[in-house]
Parts: sequence; C-alpha cells; structure tokens
Amino acid sequence: MTLTEIRNAVMTRMTAQTAIASEDVRYPNDRTYDPSGKTIWARLTNIPGMASANEIGAGPVVQRTGIAVIQIFVPSGSGSLLITQTADKLRELFEFQTDGRLDYFAVSAVDVGETDGWAQMNIQIPYRAV
Repeated sequence: MTLTEIRNAVMTRMTAQTAIASEDVRYPNDRTYDPSGKTIWARLTNIPGMASANEIGAGPVVQRTGIAVIQIFVPSGSGSLLITQTADKLRELFEFQTDGRLDYFAVSAVDVGETDGWAQMNIQIPYRAV
C-alpha cells in the first residue's frame, strides 16, 4: 500500500466512528478549530514507521508500519468516564481489524494529563500494511 492509501484507509475508518460528533474530529493539517464549549473532541494523527521488503517469488513485497494516534480531549474537571468510554469505543473500532491490506493491532491508551483546560488521553493504534 502507498502512504496515501494508508492515510485514506485510516481516515475512512475514523469517519465511521460515532463516539464523537464528526465535526469535532480533527484530521492532519485541518482547518483551525475552536473547541470552546465542547464536551469532547479528538485529533487523529498518522505516524508512518519503518518499511521493510521481503523478497518472495517474483520480487519484493513492501511492508509499511506505523501508529495511528487519536488524541481525545474533555474539559478539565469533567471526570474520566466520558473519555474512557470513548477510548473503549475507538479501541473496538480499530483493534485487530483489517482494511484490505492494512491490519491494526492491540490498542494502547495513555493518560496524558491536563493542559490549557483540557484533559487528554491518547489512543495508539499500531498497524502494518502490505
């Protein structure tokens, strides 16, 4: 898969989620967004990793790896239930799923803490594409 195909597949899967309103999900290099007054919002980032080539049969087969990161934000002081439930829904959407030649693996959650009035949790989704 090309980098563009991977990007498109990850973004397509993310648009299928229903835990966060679609207008409150930000994508790479998206337009400016003001989350004021929102109860939850998210930002998706795709971080390409190392590629490798296995030579099988008539030529090399390239495998690309990476991590899709979904940053979830809720207002500071609003508790942890909504952010944790949302993380679980996103984990279910991605964990051990396949989009054609793109496989997602075990999802990790990292409690990032609070900054600028927002509590943040990052969902990290490793993937491999062929």
